[in-house]
Amino acid sequence: MDAEQINAQVSLPATLYRAIEQRAQTRGSSVSHEIVSLLASSLGLETDSLDHEFALWEAASDEDWLSMEAMLAAEEQ
Repeated sequence: MDAEQINAQVSLPATLYRAIEQRAQTRGSSVSHEIVSLLASSLGLETDSLDHEFALWEAASDEDWLSMEAMLAAEEQ
């Protein structure tokens, strides 16, 4: 994602803002960061946090697959 930033003002319905605010609190990030992440993901753009989440998911998936292979190999013997 482009490192350049442009300040923008957006008016949100109170219920939407509270939902984003709650999501930000559970993730330990700012409301601004959550809005950017949501917009980027809705447009199909990658952000650093999305890249990080995907890397974690991929690593966990690899570990699960290796465990499954080891279990199947042990059952064959």
